[in-house]
Amino acid sequence: MKKLLLIGDSIRMNYDRYVRQALEGKVEVLSPDENACFAAYTYYSIGDWEHRYRFGEDVDVIHWNAGLHDVIRFHYDEPMTPPEIYGYYLGRVIHRLRDVYPNAKQIFALSTPVRDEKYVLPWLVRKNKDIDAINGVALKVMNENGVPVNDLASVVRSYEPDEIYSDATHFNRKGSTVLARAVLEKVCPLLGVEPDLAKIRREDETRTDIRQ
Repeated sequence: MKKLLLIGDSIRMNYDRYVRQALEGKVEVLSPDENACFAAYTYYSIGDWEHRYRFGEDVDVIHWNAGLHDVIRFHYDEPMTPPEIYGYYLGRVIHRLRDVYPNAKQIFALSTPVRDEKYVLPWLVRKNKDIDAINGVALKVMNENGVPVNDLASVVRSYEPDEIYSDATHFNRKGSTVLARAVLEKVCPLLGVEPDLAKIRREDETRTDIRQ
């Protein structure tokens, strides 16, 4: 059975289960139990995750993202990770993944936009202008390294915010299934399988407990 490894922040942690449902019995879907957070933390954790979970070097496809933690501003300060440092670590993640999973094809997902107006507390703020900036950096880095991009930002922008968001950053059930379908559209051709979209079961459209 082919192996798909999903790595990413809380957005990934929300659509993860729907990807699993659609690929049940066809692909072994793997992922860390934790939020991958910053690009630097993703780089730091790759070896630890492999040691802990034993995904195996025979992973076929890796779909990963990092960015929404990198753009966090505390009390209106500058973003946590300057764009040039963000790009530097994206490049290092690409090569680290290639070292640990030498046969895997990578797909990088652009960071999804937020609802700027919903961020009202100064202790933690995200801005779409910062997300657009790092997505631009990511496109350049991925192009330089031959890594295809999944433009989840454009997918999200094709819907009305009230239709798919559960808060300023995260998505409700519909939003997460929309993202899952976008992920499946990219990974399934590389895995050589057809997803069973009927298995993306309907669940109560409630806010997730995953935060930040």
